[in-house]
Amino acid sequence: MAKPPETAPGTTAEVNEITVSTTVSGPSEVTGLDRQTGRRVQRTINFDRDVLERARAAATYLAAYEPSAEVRSLADIVNPAVAAYVAELERRYNDGQAFRPVHRMPPGRPARRPLATEPGN
Repeated sequence: MAKPPETAPGTTAEVNEITVSTTVSGPSEVTGLDRQTGRRVQRTINFDRDVLERARAAATYLAAYEPSAEVRSLADIVNPAVAAYVAELERRYNDGQAFRPVHRMPPGRPARRPLATEPGN
């Protein structure tokens, strides 16, 4: 059996952000629709460091030593995982229907909504 690839030595500036390819549909990159074109676009997202390191290790190993896994890149792990989670969210919160399409997401995290039990509400 071949030895797994070595990992790069750690640096003080560890990477915890990565650009991934995601599949979207339509010319205006509307989200929430069925995949029609299958084209990929790049988006930068933040990962928890441990999750990213584990996913990168899995993708690297599987691409090199387990072709039957059909994982050749990090995108081959990320896309199905995101699709499965979105389908779960649609079942849970939107009666199994796709959420309303959006043309642009606001940058950053949404503001925290105060709870009804907090003072001043």
